Amino acid sequence: MHDVSLTAATPPTPDDAPRAYPLGDAESELARLIRQGEFFAELTRQFLLAAGLRRGMRVLDIGCGAGDVSLLAAAIVGPEGSVVGVDRSDAAVTLAARRAHAAGYRHVRFVAAELEDFTLDPPADALVGRLVLMYLDNPALTLRDLLLSVKPGGIVAFQEFDLAAAKSEPYCRLYEAALDRVGETFLRCGFDTRLGLRFPRLFREAGLPPPTLSLAARIEHGAEAEVCHALAEITRTLLPHMERLGVAAPHGVEVDTLAERLRVEAAAVDATLIAPALIGACARHV
Repeated sequence: MHDVSLTAATPPTPDDAPRAYPLGDAESELARLIRQGEFFAELTRQFLLAAGLRRGMRVLDIGCGAGDVSLLAAAIVGPEGSVVGVDRSDAAVTLAARRAHAAGYRHVRFVAAELEDFTLDPPADALVGRLVLMYLDNPALTLRDLLLSVKPGGIVAFQEFDLAAAKSEPYCRLYEAALDRVGETFLRCGFDTRLGLRFPRLFREAGLPPPTLSLAARIEHGAEAEVCHALAEITRTLLPHMERLGVAAPHGVEVDTLAERLRVEAAAVDATLIAPALIGACARHV
């Protein structure tokens, strides 16, 4: 089991500590988000199809970042449909627009805006997002406001982490310690790394029916496990916060060699590694 419990801790509320998005929008971070998007792409594509996305639909993707979920949705709805991606970062939406153009998607556009201030008119057939609600001060309230951008009967479909679902078998000390550092850093920043488990309450508070829930995770084996690189990359991004919050010091993490050491450890014990799980929730807007 993990050295640091991620189940009992409760993230601070906005009144306890102001929360700022911890990952930033530097070029290196946007590149990491694209690689993360590739890592989770098939899990999210399957989720969107199961949620009911179909050809010809109009889709709103919130917290779109570099555009990965928007591009998945664009491929599903085809040129008969359309996708609007919204993110607060100008740099992210600029990159997302370049990627959509390079992919030949003329039915996708991106908007830089605060989610709390954004309304799509006419409303979309589907509202989607991945790993965005955990960064909001009040995700239920924001989601309720965003329902103004979804037509009655439209799809509402989100994926969020259950970080504590990640594990190794046989036990890999370095892998589990790296997971714990990431989870503890997010928690001390005030972000809920198990928000996916709280979807039923969140949807109810937003005025939505009880959602249909699903869980998906990458399960990999040995030295070829891509999760080792993904875990090292998010560690690198979070390292200044780890140091500031007293989670870990850079010399103790040795991030430059972390991915390779994770692979060596997994290969040495012939380990199976489960990456952080994505919990999906979908419902129809009444």
